[in-house]
Amino acid sequence: MTISNTNKQAVCEKYRIYLEIIYSFGNKVMLMKQLYHYAQMMGIAKSYSAFYSSIIELVAADIFRKESFNAYGKKTQLHMLVMRKYGIRFLEEKPDSYSVASVKKAIGNERILVSIFKNQYILNKVIPRIQKECTRVTLGTIIDLLERDHSTILHNKNQGLSFLGKMKNEATLQKYLDMLSVEQDIDKMQKIKQRMGQGLRKGSKASDGKGRGRLYLPEVSSMNRIDNIAKRSQDLSKEEKIDNYTIDTMLAFNAYVAQIRIDKGQVKITVLIFDIFNRSNVYKVATHIACMHHMFTRYFQDEIELKVGVVSIDEYASNYLKTQAESATIDFVSKERRNSRLSHILEKWHVYRSMQEKIEVHFVDYNITDEYLDGIKHANLVRR
Repeated sequence: MTISNTNKQAVCEKYRIYLEIIYSFGNKVMLMKQLYHYAQMMGIAKSYSAFYSSIIELVAADIFRKESFNAYGKKTQLHMLVMRKYGIRFLEEKPDSYSVASVKKAIGNERILVSIFKNQYILNKVIPRIQKECTRVTLGTIIDLLERDHSTILHNKNQGLSFLGKMKNEATLQKYLDMLSVEQDIDKMQKIKQRMGQGLRKGSKASDGKGRGRLYLPEVSSMNRIDNIAKRSQDLSKEEKIDNYTIDTMLAFNAYVAQIRIDKGQVKITVLIFDIFNRSNVYKVATHIACMHHMFTRYFQDEIELKVGVVSIDEYASNYLKTQAESATIDFVSKERRNSRLSHILEKWHVYRSMQEKIEVHFVDYNITDEYLDGIKHANLVRR
């Protein structure tokens, strides 16, 4: 049965807050279980049955799509909610559905896994801080706290430019910023974005009409460019990788600035690395930490303190990475045990002992296996 736009509009207005939560905190996708936690903490739903009735109404009106949540090759008992085009159009105030892109069923599940980790951070870390301040938990107070923290948690891939723009104009940070370095990175990222846009337009033009043009669909062209960039990046020297590392590189690695604060004139930065695929190793983590340290040192004139939380799906995965990081390196000639692998890799990437004293790395987990993957029952499915 066809649902009129008038009915869809009415449902969107009635449940606008649910649309805004999923759009803002989940990049248009969210586990229903996490959305219910927001409903509880914000006082939106009095009971689960009331909440579920609202979701069913949104699904029936073609505002949300309810899908089974599949992770690490296994179907779980949970459901994820995906915004349909009308809901996106409603929030973005677009005139028609042709003006917005739909959220397609992904071949992989990166989008929902990123959403789970981000929302677990907000639910477990951000909301308790708001409650401690004796402030009512709302969409606005959550966003306000994240902005005060200068966080990138709500940024998606390729949105580093907007973050740098805000950071450059933030009065509390301007005194400590090396504006020339920030401007150089903004210029660099703008040029990359322009080249990507030109490539997409060429791909779109090549796909018009029939015949061979179909071989050059924008999606295919985009994937080819990503592959080519990845191959080129493998050929870069360490120095080139360090020099070319940006906020967008962080976001592509699912690494986020949780907080930048000034304490007694000292710039203190907290970063979260989400190991969403349960595949990270100490070398990959350490090289990104090294590049982040160099990048933030470029941005800020004084020495920085960097705290990094490497977030895994559960305690088992976290301990696995921690053991790798803390294991001692052995000198090839003397066979002597030396510093930890993490420290050794950082030094190889020009983060020397004196710099490492200003870096803390913690291996933690968000208990994703128990909370969202049916617990120990399916734990073996996510093991290496």
